[in-house]
Amino acid sequence: MPEIVQTTGETLRAPSPSDEQLAAAYQRSGETSLLEELARRHLPKVSSLVSQIVLEPSAAEDVTQETFLRAFRRLDSFRGDSQFGTWLYRVALNTAYSHQKRRARSPVEYHGGLHEFDTAGTSPDGRMLRAELDGQVRAALSELSPKLRAAIVLTSIHGLKAAEAAEIEGCTIATMYWRIHKARKLLLRRLEDYLSP
Repeated sequence: MPEIVQTTGETLRAPSPSDEQLAAAYQRSGETSLLEELARRHLPKVSSLVSQIVLEPSAAEDVTQETFLRAFRRLDSFRGDSQFGTWLYRVALNTAYSHQKRRARSPVEYHGGLHEFDTAGTSPDGRMLRAELDGQVRAALSELSPKLRAAIVLTSIHGLKAAEAAEIEGCTIATMYWRIHKARKLLLRRLEDYLSP
């Protein structure tokens, strides 16, 4: 946690320790407040990623919790070769993939929206069209394999570069570009009738 430093009448905040510094400090001390800080920093992004891969809100909560339990149990395996967030995303994806494999292969219903739409100033028709489009996109995403869905979620929704997504997924950049291309192609094909003028 940042400390307050008093200098010549000014109160300054010391910079917050990096995720990597917190992880290293936990490995040395075992202080659980350090894990709580890491969880606080990363819970929103991990929860969002998992919910867009698992596609079931109640299961996504369980998988998110399991992600943090796995990550913190295996924190000694974090060597600092990549950023902590990248390593944690990898744990989250592996946990989500394990969940998907355990679950019977059946159609899933996607409950997470791609965008938070501000519908306050739109007409009822506009809101209805947005809801319909969101439903179509959700249905199309639910038909993608978890790896293709992850490629789209990581790059198009979470805004990561293909190289970052490839590092998280543990694949080559070329493979990630192929997954992104394939996922977009399948989504466009699925949404073709809806998007045609």
